[in-house]
Amino acid sequence: MLKVIRKGAIENPWFFRLVMIGLAVVFTATMGWWGFEQTEDNAIAKVDRASVSIEEYQRAYKNASDFYREVFQDKFDDKDLRKRVIDELVDRKLWLQEARRMKLVVSDEELKRSITELPGFQKEGKFDPAVYRLVLAREHYTPEGFERQHREELLIEKVKTIVKESVALTPSEEEDAKKSNPANPDPDRAASDLLFQKKQRALSAYTLALREKAAINVKEELL
Repeated sequence: MLKVIRKGAIENPWFFRLVMIGLAVVFTATMGWWGFEQTEDNAIAKVDRASVSIEEYQRAYKNASDFYREVFQDKFDDKDLRKRVIDELVDRKLWLQEARRMKLVVSDEELKRSITELPGFQKEGKFDPAVYRLVLAREHYTPEGFERQHREELLIEKVKTIVKESVALTPSEEEDAKKSNPANPDPDRAASDLLFQKKQRALSAYTLALREKAAINVKEELL
């Protein structure tokens, strides 16, 4: 079926969401590269039995630094960014392992639908196989590698959705949020923002719990 495709935050939650979407794109875009392999020799980090390769890290760092320079100019700490990059890659491995532990799957049909709906692969509002191949070739991705990694991103999103859907505002939290700014013309927006923040904290707490259970070894001298 996939051959058919190949052929044919707290202060400003809305800005925070945009930044997080940008970062998600950054780390998704590090995958599926030509010649990408993960072996013991080129591993910069180990997460239980999974590895993060040096090439994977370097590509993620380049994309992240380009993104930060575009958004924040030069007002960021490069050392902190390097740590954030490796932490994000480690967390990605942890979430993937958790998705597999839950026996979550992404069907070929789900994968196909998601890829064909990506704006970057569309022409005149419709998926275009020629654009798909052109974009992947231009960015040095193989269709197989991109589809494999995109399937993993969908898996991660599934397990994160399960965590987020377990979170809700209590009646008192919702009431307090709506009353927090009497001049706010949209009190439901305040409750929505608070719920978003609560879900983000839940994801952070879940990630921390995954880290505490995992055997993680990062070669910091290679960062």
